[in-house]
Amino acid sequence: MIDLREVAAPLWGEDLLVTSLFERVVHVWSLERAALCATFETVYDFGGRRLAVVPGESPVVVAGAYTRHGVCGYDLTGQRLWQDFKRTNVQILTVLAEGRVAVSYNRGPTRVLEAATGQEVRSLRGVLNVIALTPDLSLAVGGGWCRLLDRSLDPLGSRIPTGLHPVWGAASDGEHLAITASGPLRILDLKGRERATVPEFFRHVVYDPVTKTWVVVREANDGQTTLLRLDHDAKVLEQRPWNRFRDVVTMRGGKVLITLTDEGPQVIDCSDWTAHMLEAT
Repeated sequence: MIDLREVAAPLWGEDLLVTSLFERVVHVWSLERAALCATFETVYDFGGRRLAVVPGESPVVVAGAYTRHGVCGYDLTGQRLWQDFKRTNVQILTVLAEGRVAVSYNRGPTRVLEAATGQEVRSLRGVLNVIALTPDLSLAVGGGWCRLLDRSLDPLGSRIPTGLHPVWGAASDGEHLAITASGPLRILDLKGRERATVPEFFRHVVYDPVTKTWVVVREANDGQTTLLRLDHDAKVLEQRPWNRFRDVVTMRGGKVLITLTDEGPQVIDCSDWTAHMLEAT
C-alpha cells in the first residue's frame, strides 16, 4: 500500500478527502465511491497540517510548503489554479465555510484566502491557528488562549484561558466546547466555564450527533490506542482498543472518523465504531 502520511477533510464534508505522501504527491478519495479518484503532484511537504480540500461545485485542493513555495490551489485534475508566495513557513491549513481556507504560519498573523482564487479576504492577528467546529462556528487559537468566532470570523465572547500549551484539537455540540492540548481534555460551556476535565492525553475529539456523545482517541505511553465514548461530564460510556494509525480527521459533521492505517484510509462510524477501508484501485 502507498505510504500515506497526512489526511485532510472539512468537518462537514460529505464526500471528498485528501491524503499525502511525504512530499509533493497527494491523493483525492471519495467516501461515496469508497475509492481513490485522483493523484497528482503539488508543492506539499510533510510537517504541520499543510493540506486541505475545499468542497463545492468545483472542489479545490490546497497544499502548502514550509520553505520556498508558499501555498497553492489545484483543481481535481492537478492543474494549478493559483500560487501565493507572500509568506513562507506555512504550518496549518483549515477549511472554512463559503469556500475559504485559513493559512497559519510559523510566525505572523493567520491569513484567510478564497480557495478558488487565492485572494486574501482577512488577516487574523495574534491567531496561531483556526479550528473549524461547524460551518458557522470556529475556534481561534492564540498563545495561552482560545476564542470562538462566528461565520464571518468575528469574535464571540471573551478569550478562554488555556495555559501554556496551545489548543490543537476541539469539537462542539453547539452548547459545549471540548478542547485538547498537551494536557488534559476539557469540556466547557461556550462561555468558557469548565464542566469536566480528564487528565489524560487525547489525540482527537469529535462530537457524534447520532449518539449525542463525545468520541475521543486516547494514546497511552506504550503506544496503545483506544476509542472512548464520553458524556458531557466526561464519564466513560464505552471504550474499545484500536489498531494504531498515523493520522485522523472528522467528516460528515462528526458522524465518521477517517484514519490512516498501513493499509490505507479507514472510515469509522462514530455511532457504533464499525469500520471499512477505502480502495486504492
